Amino acid sequence: IELNNKISKTLEDLAQKIFKEWFIEKKNNKWKVGKLSDIANITMGQSPSSKYYNQNGLGLPFHQGVTNFGERYITSNDTYCSINGRTANEGDILLSVRAPVGRINIADRKIIIGRGLSAIRHKQKFQSFLFYELKRIFKKEDSMGSGSVYAAINKDELNNIEILIPDDNILQKFENIALEYDKGIKMTYQENLKLVKIRDLLLPKLMRGEIRV
Repeated sequence: IELNNKISKTLEDLAQKIFKEWFIEKKNNKWKVGKLSDIANITMGQSPSSKYYNQNGLGLPFHQGVTNFGERYITSNDTYCSINGRTANEGDILLSVRAPVGRINIADRKIIIGRGLSAIRHKQKFQSFLFYELKRIFKKEDSMGSGSVYAAINKDELNNIEILIPDDNILQKFENIALEYDKGIKMTYQENLKLVKIRDLLLPKLMRGEIRV
């Protein structure tokens, strides 16, 4: 598990280094600066009545905020919602819109999102670029690029976030590279899920002396 975590960090550091070099240090003056809503579809979460929540696996996993955020992917959650609500699909970027504002994760499956989250997807499928760009914008918790501090952020404010819009050619080149790194990160994450289950199964038996190493 620890080795996989180190691999994931190395892969993300490599992608961030390329992002910084291509889009920040060598920024092209001809690139446009627009609004987040120009390049992305944004879904703001909405919390259904708690009477529809359950721990029996009925419906879809329900995530209210950052409680189950991991290093990159949301961790397992025992709460489900039995009615349809605002959803995030697999691969959508999850951004916390209530304190702490600006924490970022990725949905590893279809989930229902509560009012503390938004789901964001690039309109042209440059999802890796969008992930690292949002991490740049929300580098410091509860604040955006200008340093303005937010206890919460609404849809209008989210739509109007200033964002870099490079040309499609360089975006595609970056996406091709970053996507391979991101696939590696997801692979180690999925392997760790299996390893954690095995660990949690074996450790109590080892502690009780039911099995020996």
